[in-house]
Amino acid sequence: MSYYCHLDSNENPEHTNLQLYSLQKAAIDWNKLIDSTKNNRIVPKGHLKERLAFILSCLGLSLSQLLGQNCPSPKKEKMDSPGSLLNTLLIRAGVERIKRRSLNRYFEEFLKYYDSIRHFGKNKGEQNYRNVDQLTLKRLERFRHTTIEIWDIVIAMYRKDPKNNIDDFRSIADVVKFKDLA
Repeated sequence: MSYYCHLDSNENPEHTNLQLYSLQKAAIDWNKLIDSTKNNRIVPKGHLKERLAFILSCLGLSLSQLLGQNCPSPKKEKMDSPGSLLNTLLIRAGVERIKRRSLNRYFEEFLKYYDSIRHFGKNKGEQNYRNVDQLTLKRLERFRHTTIEIWDIVIAMYRKDPKNNIDDFRSIADVVKFKDLA
């Protein structure tokens, strides 16, 4: 069985990192969006909601894969929900209770949008549509920071084990470059 956590899979086709690849796709489109806002000095009109939803989808895919990979459920048929996986991981990583509560709260809000995009379509009360309508560049910026923070916690947790050989970088944001929102 392959172990899906190599930082770079370009050299070896047997190695891959699905969660990092999804994060890189989020960064590529995020950076294009930020460039277009700087060039126009306003939020671009063309397909803005679709662009926001795509970036959020990539962030969510990255996190759900990251959490699933690092909180395996070998005795279960299905993985726990991403929210449960995050809380378990934060406890294992020794994250302080106040910070853990804050991250869980932000992640719960993130999942509301991510789930609406994953299950996009008309539903009772059209809640999925309303959630997508409320997705903004500022809100996505906060979700981007939350995603990076969760990645950094996972990496820091595995760095504590001397058996793990993790490249030297301060934050996943040093590996996957996201431009700042002005």
